[in-house]
Parts: sequence; structure tokens; C-alpha cells
Amino acid sequence: MSAERLATLTADLKPADLAADESVAFDLAYALARGGVLPEPVYALAVKTFGQAGTNELIFLVGLYAMVSVTLNGFNVPVPERE
Repeated sequence: MSAERLATLTADLKPADLAADESVAFDLAYALARGGVLPEPVYALAVKTFGQAGTNELIFLVGLYAMVSVTLNGFNVPVPERE
């Protein structure tokens, strides 16, 4: 990942250089991470882009990532040092 893209994500912004499918995945993950119900237009576009199974998997992966992140943060697990 480029330093510029990482800086954009860290600033809570959507990178401008995403492919169409990456943009849909970003919007879905961003909406889920913000909490609440996934907006219907975002869901419908994800199903159109990835199919029902792909959308289900993407939602599952975002949820799994959130669960692991909360667990690690809850137990104050440090980020591993680079070798």
C-alpha cells in the first residue's frame, strides 16, 4: 500500500484512485464500521457488484475484523515490532 493511500485512510478519507469494485467495498466497510444499519443503496450496489455470496462474505469479513480488533484492544495487545 502506498504511503499516500495510507495517509488518506488515516485521515478518514476515501482514496480517489480506487477501482469501481474497491470503491463499493470501501463504502460497505466504511458504513458498517460507523455503526447502525447498512444503508440499502450501499447494500444493493454491493450485491450488484459482488453478488449475494460475495456481499455476504464481505459483511462477514468486516465483522470478523471488528471482533478481532476489539478483542486485541480490550486486552491491550501491542502491535508486533518489525523485524
